[in-house]
Amino acid sequence: MKFCATSLTRCTPRLGTLTEIERLPNLSFETPLLLLYTRRGSVPHLSKDVFKRLTEEQQFLLTSLPSTIFMTDFVKQFESFNDYVSMQEYPFFLSIQDPSETTNSGYQKNQSIAVWSRNGRSTVTPDRYMNIAEIFKPDMYVTLCDGDTDQDSSSKRISKTIERSKVLFEKCLTRHLASDILKNKGFLGSIEGGYNLQAREKSIKYMEGKPLLGYMIDGLHKNGIEVQNISIDQIKPVIEHSLNLLPMDKLRVLMGCWNPPTILDLVDLGIDVFDSSYSFLMTEQSKALTFLCNDCKHGERSALINLSEKRYVEDFEPICKACSCLTCKNHTKAYINHLIQTKELLAEVLLMIHNTHHYMEFFKAIRQHIKNGTFHEFRNKIYVKFSQMIEQS
Repeated sequence: MKFCATSLTRCTPRLGTLTEIERLPNLSFETPLLLLYTRRGSVPHLSKDVFKRLTEEQQFLLTSLPSTIFMTDFVKQFESFNDYVSMQEYPFFLSIQDPSETTNSGYQKNQSIAVWSRNGRSTVTPDRYMNIAEIFKPDMYVTLCDGDTDQDSSSKRISKTIERSKVLFEKCLTRHLASDILKNKGFLGSIEGGYNLQAREKSIKYMEGKPLLGYMIDGLHKNGIEVQNISIDQIKPVIEHSLNLLPMDKLRVLMGCWNPPTILDLVDLGIDVFDSSYSFLMTEQSKALTFLCNDCKHGERSALINLSEKRYVEDFEPICKACSCLTCKNHTKAYINHLIQTKELLAEVLLMIHNTHHYMEFFKAIRQHIKNGTFHEFRNKIYVKFSQMIEQS
C-alpha cells in the first residue's frame, strides 16, 4: 500500500491518496478519509444489500479486535476475514480497540494487552496478534500497543505505556516484515504518551526510520461516546507537537467519536484518516445528523435532531429535504418517531442509513472544500450549526 500527500506541509489541511492496495490494486482512496465503522464486519443495523444501496462508491471499512477476536477459529476456514463476512470488494482496517465502546482500564502486562469482547477479557501478545492478522489479512492495520491513557493518566502510567508499546511494536514489526502474507499490507506505528509531550517524543523516536505506511495518534482517550465532549483546545498541543515530529509523507490516523467541529479542526491540523463511530453512536441515541442541511425549519437550525421527541409525532417531512439517502427519499420524521416509540428495529435501520450517508457526504465536502480553497469558510459554517444547537439546548 502507498500513500501520497499532495502537499508536504505541517499542521495544515491536506489532500492525499491511498493506492496500491495489494488485494484490490485498482482501487484508490482520497484523504481526508472516513473509515466506515463496522461490528463483526458489518455496518451496524445494515444488511449487505442495504449497505450497497446506501452508496455505490467504494468504502474503506474499519473493524476491531473486540468485535472479531472470538471469530478467529471460524475465519481460519476461509481465505480471509473479508471472505468470511462476504465483503470481498471492500478493503478493511483492523484496529486494536473499538472506538464506539469505552475501553476498560488495566490488565495490561509487560508483553501483552487486554482486549474485551462479548466473551470477556482476552490477553493478546504480539505473536497472538500477528497470528490473527495473518488469518484475517487486513488491508491496513496498526501495531499492537498500549493506549490505556487519557488526560488524567499519571506519569508512571504513561511511562509504562511507552515501555510496553515499544516492545510490542518491535515484535510486531519483525513479524510483519518476515510475513509473506502481511509484508505488503499497510502497517501503522502507534504514537503513545497521553498528554505528556516528552513521552510523545520518546514514542516517535523508537519508530524513526522504520518502514511504516504511517502513524496512529493513540492514547488521548479511552474510546466511547464521551470522546465527542473532548475539545480541540485539550488535544491541539499534543497533536501539533506530534505532527511536527513526524515525516510529512506518512499517513496520519486518529480514531474516536469526535464531533464534526473537532473533526474539522483535526483536518486543519493535518490528520488524514478518521472513523464513523460518531454517526453510529448518534443513531443509538435516536438522533439524526442535520449539520449539512440548509432547509430545516427555524427551530431546527442545528447540528442534529432527536427524533424520539414528541414534536415529531406529526412532522410529515423528511429529516432533510435536500438529502438523497433512502430514508429521506421515502420516509418522514413522524414515521421514524413512531418506529422509535414502538421500539421497532426499523427505526435504527432508517436512522443508520441517513446518518451514514450524511457523514460520508461530510467527508466528500471536506475534500472538495480543501480543493477549492474554501475549507475554513466551510468549517465556520459547521461551527455555527453546532453553536446554535448548544444555544437551543
